[in-house]
Amino acid sequence: MTRGAFAHRPKRSRRALLVMVVTLGLTALSTGVATADPDADADLAFRRAGELATRSDPAAIAAFEALGAARPITRWTDDAWAEAARLAEGARDFARARRDLAQVISLSTDDRMIARARGALARIAEQGGAEWDVVRAAHERLASEIYGGGDPRPALRELEILVHANPTYPRANPARLAIALGWESEGDRESALTWFREAAEAARMERGQHARLEYVRALIRAGQLADADRELAALDPGLVDRGGAAQAAEALATAHHRSRVRIGLALMLVILLALALVVARREMPSWRAVARRLARPPIEVWFLAPLVLLLVVVALPGNPLVARAVRWIGGAGLAIAWLSGALLEVARTRGPLGGRRTLVHAVLVIGVVGTAAYLVVDGLGLLDLLGETWRGGPAMD
Repeated sequence: MTRGAFAHRPKRSRRALLVMVVTLGLTALSTGVATADPDADADLAFRRAGELATRSDPAAIAAFEALGAARPITRWTDDAWAEAARLAEGARDFARARRDLAQVISLSTDDRMIARARGALARIAEQGGAEWDVVRAAHERLASEIYGGGDPRPALRELEILVHANPTYPRANPARLAIALGWESEGDRESALTWFREAAEAARMERGQHARLEYVRALIRAGQLADADRELAALDPGLVDRGGAAQAAEALATAHHRSRVRIGLALMLVILLALALVVARREMPSWRAVARRLARPPIEVWFLAPLVLLLVVVALPGNPLVARAVRWIGGAGLAIAWLSGALLEVARTRGPLGGRRTLVHAVLVIGVVGTAAYLVVDGLGLLDLLGETWRGGPAMD
């Protein structure tokens, strides 16, 4: 029995050895199959890097670069370098984008991909060479902060410092225009016009004269129509974009028409105010009595004042120009309510109010309120904004 048991051990050992060899062989074969197709492995790596890019993971650029640098070269190599370059440019890492695009041009056999890579290099080069990478990245970061929805004033001041410190920066003029538009949206027209003027002077020989046209449009919005006339006439006819110049001329003509309308409406308000005072004086014994009556706010003012204050407070965090319009319209409404209420109380001292007089009084008050609101909105340059909002609806954040 003991001999038989020992006699079978060599067979079992050989059988176990055979199983182990077969297992190792199959493992080696499966490993070989997994690595025998570099394109399949590259496809998997490309998809994994794409998933990182979809999640905006900064590691996506390095993942694409690693795939591009892997050997042997596969059909995904040039695509990986191209994606890495695109993401690097989006991240404002222009030096890295240039390196990745150079790899595309040197490795790709696709003429269209090479042409796109050269176009991207040219686009980056238009913004300045490698020596401007830091300035350009700061410019784009600050520009995004200006229009990011928060308080833009710190970014505007920082961008002003950047432009003053780098006057030869190739994209200094777009930065100047961004600063000008930012201050204009904040309601600081004096600062805005200063930067519009600087941009126009710096681009005096620019083909298309786009910066100078922006200055003309800014002057129109600010109501400085004589300066706008002069600047529009001074545009170089050999360089200016004729379509843009025609649009600016049309906007200037509209602004002149609105200016005449505002003057007429303002004169009408002055005449109505004078008539109201004359009527009050006719029904009161003296001008001193009229002054005493007007010095006491009527009940309409006490009712309206809290509502106006609430609207002013609510408008403060929003657009500064809109907030300013709310303040002016609210103040005009209080003044009209004060005068209207005082005149009604004066009339009541002479007896009951007739229906006809009450109706005329109400129509005149509504007309004066509408006229005052129009003068404020158009005077602040918000009429076009209201028109766009009416046509397209309010923008939703």
